[in-house]
Order: sequence, then C-alpha cells, then structure tokens
Amino acid sequence: MQTYIDELSNILIERYKLYLETFMVDFWSEQGLFEFRFGYSLRRDSKLHTRMIKIGVQEVLTTTEYLAVVDAIFAEIEDHVDETILATLLELN
Repeated sequence: MQTYIDELSNILIERYKLYLETFMVDFWSEQGLFEFRFGYSLRRDSKLHTRMIKIGVQEVLTTTEYLAVVDAIFAEIEDHVDETILATLLELN
C-alpha cells in the first residue's frame, strides 16, 4: 500500500511543482481506522499547512475498495492544496 501512496504523492508533486516547496504524507492504518497526516508549503510563503484525515472503516475492505478510499483521500488533499494556492493568489492581487 505504501508504494501506491508514494505513487499518488509523486503525481501530486509533479502536478503542482510550480507551487509546492514541500509535500509530505504519513499514512497509518489499524483495523477499523485509516489516518492520513499531510503537510505542504508553497513556494510563495513557505508556511507549513498541515491537516489530518481520519476515516473509520467498519468492515474489511477488498483491495479495490482500499485503493478507492486512498484515491478519495488524495482527491481531498488536492482540494486543500488548490484552496491554499487560490487564497495565496487572491492575497497577491
């Protein structure tokens, strides 16, 4: 699973390479819980933005379902990055 998370992280970093100074993701899983901690800073302000996403899982997931949950979490991470970039650009105008 870590390989898949690393792959998604690298895709996100490549997509936002003009904006991101740093990006990191820490994934933790225990039966019934997924926890993602992520942080990033933009080149414009170098301020570290951190968030944590916890998802409770009530039943055993198939590999496909597990990957779908990780994809959804990365979509949310991307939304956070987009919001931060937009807010920074609005401040500059």
